[in-house]
Amino acid sequence: MTPLKPPSEVRAEMSRLIAEAVSEPDDNRRHGLLVLADHWSDILRRRRAAGDAVGFRGPTAQ
Repeated sequence: MTPLKPPSEVRAEMSRLIAEAVSEPDDNRRHGLLVLADHWSDILRRRRAAGDAVGFRGPTAQ
């Protein structure tokens, strides 16, 4: 099984998708990119809710 991406990588992926969507002229592709970013956001929220069960301790974790 592939290891989980750390929260910093998840946030970076969300930012990359949103930045790409902002400059995307095609409405369907822009919508798709934003949906993907929303999925990553949901993953981050679920991990935060699960806490240490998946290795996420929040933004102040060392």
